[in-house]
Amino acid sequence: MKPLYSRFFRVTPLFFLLLFFISNTYAQCPDGQPAGQTAFDTTIATPPGITTMQLKFPKFDPSSGMVTCVRLCITITGVVDTMSIENTSFSPQTADVFYYRNDQITGPGLSTPLTNSLTHHYGQYNLAADDLTPGSGLDFVSVSKDTLLNQELVCRTISDSATIAQFYGIDSVTYTYDIIATVSPISSGNYNFSVGTSAFVNFRFEYCTCPPVVLPSNINQFNVTKLTADKAELKWSGFDDPYANYFYEAEVSRDGHNFSRIGSFQKNTDNSDPYRLVYRAVNGEKGIHFFRIKQVYATGQSKYSNIKQVTLENSDFPKFTLYPNPSDGIVGIKFDNILNGHFNIFIYNTQGQVMVKKDIAAMETSYIEVATLQRGVYWVRLTDVKSQLSSVNQLLIK
Repeated sequence: MKPLYSRFFRVTPLFFLLLFFISNTYAQCPDGQPAGQTAFDTTIATPPGITTMQLKFPKFDPSSGMVTCVRLCITITGVVDTMSIENTSFSPQTADVFYYRNDQITGPGLSTPLTNSLTHHYGQYNLAADDLTPGSGLDFVSVSKDTLLNQELVCRTISDSATIAQFYGIDSVTYTYDIIATVSPISSGNYNFSVGTSAFVNFRFEYCTCPPVVLPSNINQFNVTKLTADKAELKWSGFDDPYANYFYEAEVSRDGHNFSRIGSFQKNTDNSDPYRLVYRAVNGEKGIHFFRIKQVYATGQSKYSNIKQVTLENSDFPKFTLYPNPSDGIVGIKFDNILNGHFNIFIYNTQGQVMVKKDIAAMETSYIEVATLQRGVYWVRLTDVKSQLSSVNQLLIK
């Protein structure tokens, strides 16, 4: 007879606890600088019915140093809270139950998931004929609070510099933790079974760190000052060595790790005026910008200043608000920083279909009515015909 069985799978909580701490250890970095470690610990218990969770860990502030490796470890305690099987045939039967479990974490820096797999066999059970009393008797067997994973440790270390670059910043990295658990009963008769499982997992996220390599003592007072919304001034003083052969390069980065040159300066032999450079955000870039000074010697050796950061935006970028928003149907555009210009307007619905396409000219006015739309959510894209810079806002028609 073909087996008949009902399945019940649940995830039960033990408790939910988040603990973060920072610790430091010491080794050696390049140029004899002391190394350190920044670690974040998070311990979780899976809530009821949840087999997927997201965890966030802070990115590393590039102004405080550099990262030489990233290490992620998970320590898993996995428990089968209850497992039962009951013979529903009118003759004695034997039964086996196989429990399969895979814990995995995916996210930044992990080209393949960090995993731990388990297979566990329950049985063989000799079950009497169905006594018609569910949950008891010789036709029924159960297991409770069986710890199958007892602080199982799995780790991954990331040391590739190109991969590490994504861990620099001031926000966070997000990882996804999944529990994939199944059971497979084997019996020649009919039966019912259930299984309940829970997890208690510790996540340890570590940065191997080195402090920034500071320029020689003849460089001081490196500062970055925001002049306007889209401009910043880099300024530093020099007590330059007339006998050494070197020059300076100013550099900018959007991620705090990958820098590009924005200016070059020969050393100032009379030690009179400070070095200055005005940087302007380009190509519509806005947000945090990281700056540093690079001192380049004729021998090819380079040393770097500490990193400074400011938030900039491109003032040429077309800024506008939708007014009113929410609206009863009328789509109006209110310009925030442009009084004259020609623009293309595209309005899209949530399916990406173009609902309105129009060319408009802003001439000594700050408000233009564009269209009337039905109830819904839309996206309005405004593009400057001359610069081809675009900006997008969301619109709600109620």
